Amino acid sequence: MRVLALGGPGDMGRMAVAVLLESSKITSITVADINIELAEAFVDLVGSEKLTPFRIDINDKEKLINLMKSHDLVINTVGPFYKYEKLVIEAVIEAKIPCVDICDDWKPSLEAIEMTKQAESVGISIIIGLGASPGITNLLAVLAASKLDEVDTVITAWGESINIKEGKKPKHYIAGKQLKKKLGSGRKQANAAIIHWLYETLEKIPTYLNGETVEIESLTETEPFDFPGYKSMYACHIGHPEPVTLPRTIKALTISNVMYVGETLTGLLRNYRAKILKNQMSIEAAAFALEEDIKRITKRAMMGQAPLKEYLGGPPMLSTIAFGKKNGKKMKVSVALARNPYGEMAGVTGVPLAIGALMIVEGKIKKNGVLCPEEAVDPWDFFSKLAPYCGKSKAEDILIIREDEIKFINNILM
Repeated sequence: MRVLALGGPGDMGRMAVAVLLESSKITSITVADINIELAEAFVDLVGSEKLTPFRIDINDKEKLINLMKSHDLVINTVGPFYKYEKLVIEAVIEAKIPCVDICDDWKPSLEAIEMTKQAESVGISIIIGLGASPGITNLLAVLAASKLDEVDTVITAWGESINIKEGKKPKHYIAGKQLKKKLGSGRKQANAAIIHWLYETLEKIPTYLNGETVEIESLTETEPFDFPGYKSMYACHIGHPEPVTLPRTIKALTISNVMYVGETLTGLLRNYRAKILKNQMSIEAAAFALEEDIKRITKRAMMGQAPLKEYLGGPPMLSTIAFGKKNGKKMKVSVALARNPYGEMAGVTGVPLAIGALMIVEGKIKKNGVLCPEEAVDPWDFFSKLAPYCGKSKAEDILIIREDEIKFINNILM
């Protein structure tokens, strides 16, 4: 099986490539990126005969399609997705090649879903948003909702988690520091994930409320996120795709996506958003500054220094809560990923991407079309495959699942 890894030398791509290299069914991986020096350095550091670097500008659609046609499967981590997702999905449909990506922007997710009939007509599976959030959170939501007879509300959530246990480092994984060292000094680039994070605060975002999609301001404060057994966390809405994709498969009145990173970091995020909107700061400059703030906050939190103890004792990085009824009782079902793959954000994003790709290779994905994780992937099968990368052997060993009876007062959760 020949794999084309678009954005392969990036943070998320390197982890996905490392996992795919472990499979005997993967015969070759083309590590494609517009930055050929980065791709060449990564391939050289890994030292696997399966890897080949390749320069591609995905804006050159004809060249991109021809490159895809010489492969059997595409994995895509090229961002920003609001700029490139539609282009890549159109290309894989024209090339008639299955694809898995980690798109975490809601608008391009909907644009991709609109192309599902074209994907069905050429007989390919395209799984979008199979990373952390969306991805793992979607599958946690499916598990939570499956425990209820009637679902009222679903909250997918992600946040800062200190000292969470991780699995072992994959053999072929190359960290960003190793890559930078090999490339030597050069112009430092802003962190792509942080740029995306800032970008999704600049416009109104969708949430699913009382059976309808409505728009709200990003970073709108919501009720504290209260996961049983952990400290209640300050939370606010953030613009990931779950509220616009999950209603397609989970019949609930309300579905929202929130983040819990504490009031301190949320306040900094709001401050940088304001400066960007007032043209006082570019999004790249804000990303540099925010990255330094995150390093400082994390270091102080690890030392237990006030007031940043707010980051300690909260729930795991990825979790979901569903409210509804079971056997006539009003219930709260809470599901979280108790352990993570190695590599922090690269791990919880890149490993799921690779697992999805391997499920296509193994014939586990039966449906064609443009599919969200909850439409394509069996949760228990997925978490069983994820468990070894989290340092455990079974899905049950990496999941927290709680069912608690609750009370409703005037239809407001109390």
